[in-house]
Amino acid sequence: MNSNDWKHQAESLYFEQGKNIAQISGLIGVSTVSISKHLNSLPHYKPEASRRKEANKDRRDYYREYKRKTRGCINYNICRETLKRDHFTAVGILSRERFFG
Repeated sequence: MNSNDWKHQAESLYFEQGKNIAQISGLIGVSTVSISKHLNSLPHYKPEASRRKEANKDRRDYYREYKRKTRGCINYNICRETLKRDHFTAVGILSRERFFG
């Protein structure tokens, strides 16, 4: 494979088809390091990478909020303190049963 062939193919897969570097590497058989170095040398790579990063941030934030709502525990400190208190209560009950019951 010609050096320019895989570079052109990598650019096409990244910018036109929206593939990530790992996917491109698997498709064209070139290391992720080589693909990353080539894409980083392109002037229009940074804006596209920033755009994708922001899009993923929104997705991560949405997923994190969804997990908080569906888990039933909105504040992690409350859950941790509740679990800790329940644990000490259970230990106290078991200790009394074992030694005094």
